Amino acid sequence: PADRARVLRRAADAVRESAFELGAMETLDTGRPISETSTYDAPSAADCIEYYASVAASSPGGRSTDVSDGSWAYLRREPLGVGAGIGAWNYPLQGCAWKSAPCLAFGNAMVYKPSELTARTALRLAEIYSSAGLPDGLFNVVLGGGDVGAALVAKEEVAKVSFTGSVSTGRKVYQSAAGKLKKATLELGGKSPLIIFDDADLDEAVSAAMMANWYSSGQVCSNGTRVFVHRRSRDDFMERLIERTMKLKIGDPMDPETQIGPMITEGHMEKVLGYIQKGKDEGAKLAYGGERIFRDGLRGYFLSPAIFVDCSDSMAIVQDEIFGMVMSVLTFESEEDVLCRANGTEFGLAGGIFTNDLKRAHRMAKSLHAGVVWINNYNIAPAEMPWGGWKNSGIGKECGLEGGLDEWTRIKSVYVEMGGV
Repeated sequence: PADRARVLRRAADAVRESAFELGAMETLDTGRPISETSTYDAPSAADCIEYYASVAASSPGGRSTDVSDGSWAYLRREPLGVGAGIGAWNYPLQGCAWKSAPCLAFGNAMVYKPSELTARTALRLAEIYSSAGLPDGLFNVVLGGGDVGAALVAKEEVAKVSFTGSVSTGRKVYQSAAGKLKKATLELGGKSPLIIFDDADLDEAVSAAMMANWYSSGQVCSNGTRVFVHRRSRDDFMERLIERTMKLKIGDPMDPETQIGPMITEGHMEKVLGYIQKGKDEGAKLAYGGERIFRDGLRGYFLSPAIFVDCSDSMAIVQDEIFGMVMSVLTFESEEDVLCRANGTEFGLAGGIFTNDLKRAHRMAKSLHAGVVWINNYNIAPAEMPWGGWKNSGIGKECGLEGGLDEWTRIKSVYVEMGGV
């Protein structure tokens, strides 16, 4: 464990030192602004690798217990063997670190397949691991599309699968893994609620709503795209939200001043535009944005953030994961009403609550059907905190002690007879 910890610490340091280089790779692959990728992605990946370096050196192993007649038993936590990691295209470096660091920390090997759209940083991280002293063969990157991922999951030698992606693909991965009774972690989609009560700090709530919808051009699985605002605060909230959204700079993602870059592909942009049209067709009012942008010489898949009001809970823009900058603002009257509606979806990845009533905040956090809940913030994902959804948002955890020890080891029970048979 100490040797593994030293390798991971050296790798974490190298990722931090290469933050701008790695951020530029992410921007070229994803289109996300360099202001995001160089300041968040690499530091987040380094934090995760560093965290599991400390866990590897100090994590609890097995335990012992006395049983009858002086005999005793002990537990061993042992590596699973070879793990398969399959990453998504939106946060390629962070996703690669979240899967590889705990896998390696607990003595496993990994074969990792990044998205075919965003493969650069996985290859670079492999180089960093190697330079940090990781023995050859313990972290391997394979490139390709869905057929390569399917073949990897089906491999007899693979003991555990960690997948991030869509619900439909996640089901296929789970079915394949279940055929050989393999362990699986699935981090899938979301349609998360952000609930803003009338006693909340409204400027803070607007900041969270913008971060939960516009960051990374809305291409974030945990985004709080269903924004429930108390009826008494709704007009003031909308005024502040639109005023601040209008000031965001949309442009060249390599420009450090840019706050919103393009969508990942033309096909994905068309999907988002299709949902914007569907929202209008179903009767929601488009209060701002939702248009393709050609101004200022921009060439690419640029959209302005879309803000819908007068939405109903049954609309497609409220129920479906769009994975783009489409915010649905809904109003509510009571805690009981909003809780029922917030939980009224097939997803259960995340949720946010803004209130200055501490008892209400914890009451709501307890009752939300979600694997991750934030109180008076949103989309904060420290490496120490387990991450993973409920319902159709996934199975298992990444990050935290639970995302390492529970997901990447297996328990062996050993009985020691101190008497006779």
